[in-house]
Amino acid sequence: MTFDSNSPEFRWADVQVVVLGRTITRIRGVKFSVKREKEYLMARGEDPHAIQYGNKTPEGELTLLQSEVEALQKLLAPYEDLTDLPPFDITVSFVRASEPEKIATYRLIGAEFTEDNRELKQGDKFMEITLPIMYLRRLAA
Repeated sequence: MTFDSNSPEFRWADVQVVVLGRTITRIRGVKFSVKREKEYLMARGEDPHAIQYGNKTPEGELTLLQSEVEALQKLLAPYEDLTDLPPFDITVSFVRASEPEKIATYRLIGAEFTEDNRELKQGDKFMEITLPIMYLRRLAA
């Protein structure tokens, strides 16, 4: 895989997301990030002497249509919600059909949903549900 300044950018049509071994087709958005605590080390004078590092916090969101969320819900007992799902991996791949050799893949290891919500308002044509996630680490493949 070689990316250079002449490579076209990936677009939404190039995204493939796999959750619990299943390619999610009714997905409207995916977001994942890693935050790291950082603060200045202040000592003599008014300028920082260094930057100190703390914990990393991986988190993100999956935005799914209601039918995908209900399919996930069917994996659970009637009294459980999506926050009860055991940890699972999410694979996010960016691949163009015209250049399958240029692929960028990320695995989100040990993901869990932190919320299970539903919302629909007058005039809505479909239900779009944003589910926050947390995960243990991100691997670039």
